[in-house]
Amino acid sequence: MNANMFSDCPSPATTSFSSSWFKSFCSSSLRSKPLTRGVPLETGEGLVRQLSLLDLIFIGLGCTIGAGIFVICGTAARDVGPGVVVSFLLAGFTCLLNAFCYAELSSCLPAIVGGAYMYSYVAFNELTAFLIFAQLMVDYHISTATIARSLASYLVMLLNIFPFFRENWPGWMVASGVELFGGVLSINLLAPILVLLMTLILCRGLRELTLMNSFMTVTKVLIILLVILIGAFEVDISNWSPFAPNGYKAIITGSTVVAYAYAGYDSIASSAEESKRPQRDLPLGILVCVLSCGVLYIGVCLVITGMVSYKSLGVDAPLAEAFAAKGLKFISVVISGGAVAGLTTNLLGHIYSKVWVGTIVGIIAGLFDVHRLSHILSVGGLASSSVVSACVVTLRLKHKDTRLTYMLGITTYQKGVICFLGVASCGFLTGLLYQCNASNICILALVVMAVLFAVVLHYNQEYAAPSGFSCPGVPFVPLVCIFFNLFLFAQLHWEAWVRFAVVGIVSIGLYAVYGQHHANLAASDNQHNYHKLPSGESQ
Repeated sequence: MNANMFSDCPSPATTSFSSSWFKSFCSSSLRSKPLTRGVPLETGEGLVRQLSLLDLIFIGLGCTIGAGIFVICGTAARDVGPGVVVSFLLAGFTCLLNAFCYAELSSCLPAIVGGAYMYSYVAFNELTAFLIFAQLMVDYHISTATIARSLASYLVMLLNIFPFFRENWPGWMVASGVELFGGVLSINLLAPILVLLMTLILCRGLRELTLMNSFMTVTKVLIILLVILIGAFEVDISNWSPFAPNGYKAIITGSTVVAYAYAGYDSIASSAEESKRPQRDLPLGILVCVLSCGVLYIGVCLVITGMVSYKSLGVDAPLAEAFAAKGLKFISVVISGGAVAGLTTNLLGHIYSKVWVGTIVGIIAGLFDVHRLSHILSVGGLASSSVVSACVVTLRLKHKDTRLTYMLGITTYQKGVICFLGVASCGFLTGLLYQCNASNICILALVVMAVLFAVVLHYNQEYAAPSGFSCPGVPFVPLVCIFFNLFLFAQLHWEAWVRFAVVGIVSIGLYAVYGQHHANLAASDNQHNYHKLPSGESQ
């Protein structure tokens, strides 16, 4: 019995291996890309800086304006009512604050291409960057599938002007698809067929998409302006009452859904290496993109919820269907045509040179409808924006030690992380309490705690002022971003929480088994500058 008892105990070799593996995992996960300040940025061999401010704005608008406005606005309006305008306003305000943080990092780190992934790699560590990358990649595939499904819906609307197509569409080709398992799956083969065609086109080679992207971006903006200008004359203000039929909590939840409509402005930051004047043009391009999209989205929502009752809005092609319901068939066709053209370029841009993306997107688009997909969007965006906001504060720290630091026995960096986590936790718990109808006193107490964390971080640190665009009110604006992002995160649909947890767990497993052993350490050793432009570059 004693022999069996001892045989059940782990051997010293096994214990040593587990301890060694854990130490290796911790060491790898905490690696970061070194950062040096004041080193001139080299452009790199063969790299041509040719993107102007206008080009960057077109890139941002081209990536941002898509399924978010052509479809998601209808889905959100069905759930929220006319108050979806406030949802877009709240989401736009949060994205604008986040844009300030992206703008500073893109201006001060123009050499680093990769957006939130690379920013978190520099400011924090490899594991954080890996987790953010995984969430964003899932967001990327789901958003691309949403674009494909939206494109299929508007194509059906466009072809329905011909009697042959209108009378002979099979069930699996219509916009809504064939529903299975109580509506969990919605089979539509047109969407994956379109993805396959786009993938084949790209595999044959498409050298330049810039001119095409600019043309289609202008087309999409003109279509939206057409909706606003013509639709304004068809508005019946009685359709705006009741303004919030499902309560104001539905408006908050709706803001988490429509936040996806603003996703894309960070693509401007990824164009840093090709920008002529990155420190001036990147922040301007990001801010102009977010503000322009916000104005257009709010205008569209006011018009379509005023034209028809929110209950009558179509989920798959709401803009075209709203005009069709008013008898404006020609305008409906024009809108469908413009949406098809615009969403086609969106789809091309998302699956560019990535066959595996096309395969995964085709499967998702063929199985799930837009309403289902919209509930699990925005998760990665909210998480990555929170991390980017924290990156702004972290990279500005001068690491000044204070008496409080010595008393607590922690480093300045650790104290900053504690403050970040404190603000994030307060934001998330505030969102949960709001969702659960908790006492206003409890909610106020959490807000006060978040303010205290921010004050501690402010008065016990010194911050370097970047030479490029400077996010105003550091550290308060980035901390407000973190608080609001986590507040909105708490309002997400339950499917989004499940998705976030599953992706997070799987990502940690993949990193532990594969990622930590295959990281490009040579690339990680390259140091990245924070303040200087290429020599001779104009401001």
